Amino acid sequence: MATSIVQTLPKRVGGQVKHVQWLLDLDAAAAVAPCRNAKPNRLSKEAAEMAQHFPRWLLTVARGQALLPCPSCEGMLVFDRGVRCSQCARETAPSRMPKDVRLAWFGLMPPIGIDSLPRLCDRLVRKAPPRHVVGQSASTGRYLLVPLLATYPESFPTDYPRVGYFPELFAVAGMPARGPSHAAHMLTDFVMCLFATGQWHPEMTCREVLQQRAYAHVVKLLNYADGNTGSFAKVTR
Repeated sequence: MATSIVQTLPKRVGGQVKHVQWLLDLDAAAAVAPCRNAKPNRLSKEAAEMAQHFPRWLLTVARGQALLPCPSCEGMLVFDRGVRCSQCARETAPSRMPKDVRLAWFGLMPPIGIDSLPRLCDRLVRKAPPRHVVGQSASTGRYLLVPLLATYPESFPTDYPRVGYFPELFAVAGMPARGPSHAAHMLTDFVMCLFATGQWHPEMTCREVLQQRAYAHVVKLLNYADGNTGSFAKVTR
């Protein structure tokens, strides 16, 4: 499964930020965690769309709804000439991978303005959760970048990718309690509830799920945490 998709990761080396790049090894990805119902070119299509619309997101390995770390240094595993750590560059042999690992995309959603959410904004500015980024720009004002993990189930594309938050966000005051929530459209393990029965179509891609469903969920969740607990009752298209 040839590919020319370049993945890039900022890495701090000696007090400076350097960008590490590699060619995405889709053959290794397909071998580590195949999706049994996917056609041969499906993973290439998924990767190409993500490279175009979410170019800073990385294809990695998840176990359940958590990143599977490098066994040597706890860095993030990527597909670079096999399965390789993005930090220490050591390769992980397929035989050392747990049998239940899945492919997943990790990255930050586009900036979401938080100046209109005064209570939440103050909490985030005082102390942003780990992996979450608070910044400011002339066009957006203060904003939040929210990291997500989109995991392919083994039965993809018959079943849809699970998109989840990282637990640190739910330590912020105002967020819903851990566990299923009808009011906040949450499943277990910080996973978004994005599809009602019959809404998922196997032709949809992970890129479409992130753009059309997950981004709106993040916006509504931030509004929920600011005190608008009816934010998920509003229909967005």
